[in-house]
Amino acid sequence: MRKQASTESYVKAVLSYEQNGIWDSIPVDLRARGNFRRTNCYFPPIKLKIKSSEAKGTLFEGLKKMKVVLPCLLQNRSNDDILKEYLAYKLYEPFSTVHFKTRLVDLEFTDDPRQKKAEDPLTAIFMEVKKRNLSTLNDSVFARRKPRTHHLRAILIEDIKNVAKRNDAKVFDRFVHPLAQDAMSSLRNAFFQFMIGNTDFSTAYGHNQKLLFLDKKAVPLPYDFDMSGLVDASYSVVSNINNQDLPISDVTQRLYRGFKRDPKTTQAIRTEFLNQKTTLLNIVDDLKEDFDNRKTYQKTRNYLLDFFAVLENESRFKREILDKARAK
Repeated sequence: MRKQASTESYVKAVLSYEQNGIWDSIPVDLRARGNFRRTNCYFPPIKLKIKSSEAKGTLFEGLKKMKVVLPCLLQNRSNDDILKEYLAYKLYEPFSTVHFKTRLVDLEFTDDPRQKKAEDPLTAIFMEVKKRNLSTLNDSVFARRKPRTHHLRAILIEDIKNVAKRNDAKVFDRFVHPLAQDAMSSLRNAFFQFMIGNTDFSTAYGHNQKLLFLDKKAVPLPYDFDMSGLVDASYSVVSNINNQDLPISDVTQRLYRGFKRDPKTTQAIRTEFLNQKTTLLNIVDDLKEDFDNRKTYQKTRNYLLDFFAVLENESRFKREILDKARAK
């Protein structure tokens, strides 16, 4: 899949799932997606497409397309990195109905060097997904004589059209400067990105951001958080969007990328986040037992607490947010 030249070239597969102890399956189409991860990762992110006629009456009814986010590298920490990226999606949910619905799943992925087909079946169990006989990802893999099985976590993400339909909105495929977007939504997005330590986004240039047209306003929708400080993936680098160097050297360093706004609006969003402190910490705590490394859980929680330390301290809030807000 990763070697497909066209971004619209799909591989036919079969997705099997279990619901209430009963197994069923539906045909699906798969293709590799993404930019950095598609080029640099052992497991590229996947786009999954299902025909409406096949999805009718199944768990996937109404979901014509989904994204599947997989661990990037073969590392012991990779599953926790996926868990933290899933956590980022969940942390945004309390602030807006305009968010991607996600599902955390487990995968059993088997590379079989004896299989080298253009098209191979994908077998997946919903919440306990098993995937077999998928084409291996590079020629060096075929040097192995025995299949190799990987136990992975993954994230299923709904398509942007589902988000639009759920919110009675339309997907907005055009350039809209953040200052021309809905002020509260744009500022909320900026605070959220600062909270998770993410600079790898641009609403204006459509990088890791979508726009919805809702109630005659442009509303930003963030996604793809693997380069954030919250995730702190081993392969993460400080982003360089539109060839703009940022004054930080590590992704865990927070840098506010929002724009100057009316002080009352800024304070309203500040209060909104402070009021959600307990809710957000509970979201982290609810996933505590899912972390493979308990230290990673504590580090993640502490990273979130440091964000609230900024909001709760007038000096830090002025220095790290108000004074960093961009004029244009």
